[in-house]
This record gives sequence, C-alpha cells and structure tokens, in this order.
Amino acid sequence: MNFVNFEALLKKDFILLDGATGTMLQKSGLKLGEIPETLNITRPEVVIDIHRQYINEGTEILTTNTFGANSYKMKDSGYSVGEIISAALKNARSAAEDKALVALEIGPIGQLLEPAGSLSFDEAYGYFKEQILAGQGADLILFETFTDLLELKAGVLAAKENSDKPIIASMTFEANGRTFSGVSVACAALTLEGLGVSALGVNCSLGPDELTPIVKEFTRWTALPLFVKPNAGLPDPNSNTYNVTPADFARSMDNIIDFGSVKLVGGCCGTTPEYIAELKNVIDNKKFRFAEKKRGTAVCSGTCAVEISEPRIIGERINPTGKKLFKEALVNNDIDYILSQAIRRAPTYWM
Repeated sequence: MNFVNFEALLKKDFILLDGATGTMLQKSGLKLGEIPETLNITRPEVVIDIHRQYINEGTEILTTNTFGANSYKMKDSGYSVGEIISAALKNARSAAEDKALVALEIGPIGQLLEPAGSLSFDEAYGYFKEQILAGQGADLILFETFTDLLELKAGVLAAKENSDKPIIASMTFEANGRTFSGVSVACAALTLEGLGVSALGVNCSLGPDELTPIVKEFTRWTALPLFVKPNAGLPDPNSNTYNVTPADFARSMDNIIDFGSVKLVGGCCGTTPEYIAELKNVIDNKKFRFAEKKRGTAVCSGTCAVEISEPRIIGERINPTGKKLFKEALVNNDIDYILSQAIRRAPTYWM
C-alpha cells in the first residue's frame, strides 16, 4: 500500500471504491427481515469475505457494513450501536490489511426531520454523534444515500465537531435532478462544500446513464473531487437481478469520468466485485482532471440556489416603508401575513 491516509490517496488520479454490500449479503443468504448490520457480530466471516472479494479487485476504500447502524434502527436488534460499529470496523480491518482504507458508512436515520416529520435537528445530530464516536477507528467518514440536506448537514456537523476524520458526503437523486425531498444538485454542492467536506457526490437510485446529467451538473457547482456510485440499473421485480451488465456499467462510467472532477468511483445497489473489476480497467487507462467550474459566487436555501452575478433585490416586499397593512401586521405580530408577503416575493428570485 503506497498511501497511508485519505489525503495521500487523493493524490492518485482515481480512487476505486467497493460495490454493494446489501446485494452481496443477499447472495450470501441474508434472510428476509434480518438486519444486515447484525451480521457483523453473528456472521463476521460472511462480511469479511465480501470485503475481501472487493479488495481482490483493487478496491482502495472499504465501506463498513454500518449503513443503518444508528440507535433508532438498531433499537430492537439486541445489540448497541457501539457493539455493531466496533465489530464492523474489526471485520473491515481484517479484510483490508494494508491494502485499503476503511470508511465508516453512515446512512439516513430512518425518520423525517421537522417540519416534514417529528425528529428535531438536535436529535438527528445526537444519533450521528453516537455513531461517529463509536467509529473513531475508521480512516474516514462516509455519508451515503441521503435525500434530506438538513439531515445530512446534521451528520456532517456531528462529524466535524466530534472527529478529525476526512468526510465524504453523498446524496441520492431522482431522474428530475432533485432528491426525494426536493434538494437540487446546486444546493447540495454549495452546502456541502461550505461545510468543509473532502469530497461529495451522488450514489444509488439510478444507473450510470441516468446519473450522467446529474454528475455533469455537479461539475458546474463545486471544485471538490466528486464521488460517484451508481446502481447497476434497475432491478427486475421477479428475478431481483439488475439490467446493467458489468461491461455496460464500466462503459457508462468511462463517459462520466470524462466530464472531469470525478475521482472516487464505485457501485451501489446491484453491483458486485465483477463491476468493480470492470471499472478498474477503465480508470487504469485514464488521467484525472478537474472540470472547469462555471459558476461564481452563489447562495442557496435547502432547495433553491442563486448566483450572485448581478445586483439582486431580495426581500423588498417585506420592507414596511410605505406599506400600511404590513406595518399593522408588525404591530399585531401577524406572522401569517408577513410570511405570505415573503413567499410572494420568493418566486421572482429564488424558485
């Protein structure tokens, strides 16, 4: 192994990630309803074997089998978060030896944050903090498959404030270019880069061809290295097989890499060591380059981004000067009226 940490690994042209863990566990006999993360303790030999299969194909960062290892999802598992994460790290280290780094994988909590759900930001932060403290033995922290930018922000802040490990953050997008909760590529890129992650990008939901325009959009909004892990297409509901072959997956990823900035590549649902082997053949014959970032200064909300390329009038409708009704609303604490005026202003400049 000619690198000792993530910063050194980033100096390579490309970083080869692993493929799906869940797909491989199912192939190894994971039962319906069985909690994948508990296999770190009950069947460690299975988890280690899967890790080693990816290592044998050239994987340079192994992800721990801890996607759902938070205390909300694990409450009925019979094991604590610390026990599961400790076992997962041990398994990954056993397989990695000196050939790969180990990333603590963290997925969404499994509850919606306020106002869509009942989980508060502070509660979400607490769930992530517990995972991060339990996973101090990892080389880096990987947040994957998030759809809610606020939830991911809670995770990244928990990692920043309770660990010194590098952070990779990835969201999952639909074909319309937004996550399930409406987050755009621009908002994800601006927010995550602003939070100081080491790399960011996209995983899951779609195959490489469908992810192509989303990855291209990412290159416009960030100067950070991009992380890309598509699915192997779509699953057949009858056979549970995916419709993109390893060779086709690699060809599509070849095209994606040509956009520039894509440095960390692997596979998500449906991908196996065969997919990683084909992908390695692609990156072994290419040189990395950063894409030319095409945007200037920009600001964003959770769902909308605005480039500051010219003077912008923001919030003029909620200036009470010369507005009798607005002044009365301020005096009477009529927040509903004030918000209605702000929302009427928003579409012109933010939507």
